[in-house]
Amino acid sequence: MRRLLDAHPEAACSGEGHYFDRLRPMLMEVFEKYQNLLNLDAKLVFSDKPVLGPLRHRHVNAMLRRFVLDRFAEHDPEGRARAHGDKTPNNWKDIGNLLGAFPEAWILCINRDPRDAAVSLFGHAKRRQLYKLDPEGPINREQLIQAACSNWIGLNRSLRHLRSTYPERLVETRYEDLLADTVGEYGRICARLGLSTETSILQAAVDACDFSKMSGRQRGEKDQSSFFTSGTSGGWREALSAAEADHIMTTCAEHLEHAGYSV
Repeated sequence: MRRLLDAHPEAACSGEGHYFDRLRPMLMEVFEKYQNLLNLDAKLVFSDKPVLGPLRHRHVNAMLRRFVLDRFAEHDPEGRARAHGDKTPNNWKDIGNLLGAFPEAWILCINRDPRDAAVSLFGHAKRRQLYKLDPEGPINREQLIQAACSNWIGLNRSLRHLRSTYPERLVETRYEDLLADTVGEYGRICARLGLSTETSILQAAVDACDFSKMSGRQRGEKDQSSFFTSGTSGGWREALSAAEADHIMTTCAEHLEHAGYSV
């Protein structure tokens, strides 16, 4: 989806900046240290009556907003885009601060079958080993399945909250729907985002992001070392045991119907 949006002439989606899940906590630490220095000055110079008010979350969000907009501008040097995006998967975990910094933002979420989400995490763990980011050795499937379920449940809890509190800012789709009708679903999303839905524009973006062009393989040909694993859904049927698949669906049961999946 990131590549589809980036291929649209009116949009620019620059990857995973991790602005809110990684950078913002670091900024908070810096601001807290700075606040402690101000408090010390207040005691030593101003008799505990500081001239400056305390730092607040809105100060951090304002600084982060300026930084993110500058990064967006670097990705779009000609200023062609009417909409800019960031793909960071964990943005749903800090929606409050995200909307605090960008109250005009749209939240675009792609859901998927939790069983396929678990298999995707297997591939991610294997790629981390290949790039020497994690120790070699057998992958702990049980731990990864639990992590995938926890993440899927957390995302869908957040979505239920967003549907009730910010329905006008939320755009939802499913991976399976994008595969079944890429041009149609892409067009629906662009319409919600206020982007052109001219057929030629949509088709050109879809063609540019074709699985075979990006991976060098035909759709369905698997490569676990690649981010573009197979370009299909339902791979869990081959990758999971019946017990593993049942465990995932039982664990995620509370949110399946709301997400458009059946037990």
